[in-house]
Amino acid sequence: MDRKDDYKCSVDRHKSDEPANGRGKGSKRIATVTKAIRAVTAIVVFGVPLVIGTATLLGYGVYEAYKRMTSRP
Repeated sequence: MDRKDDYKCSVDRHKSDEPANGRGKGSKRIATVTKAIRAVTAIVVFGVPLVIGTATLLGYGVYEAYKRMTSRP
């Protein structure tokens, strides 16, 4: 059995007005959406815990400073 008859190469499958790598006009929109999703995910995964942790440490520091200032010697 000849595999050449069973499977056509990718060059034969694409249309003449779109690139052979399969990236047509719609791929720019998909790439932009993918980049936006990656950016939002990075912000959620790294940014939110960083902000919460910083606020917690600063809050604890302020609390300890207040406690020291208001304590009686």
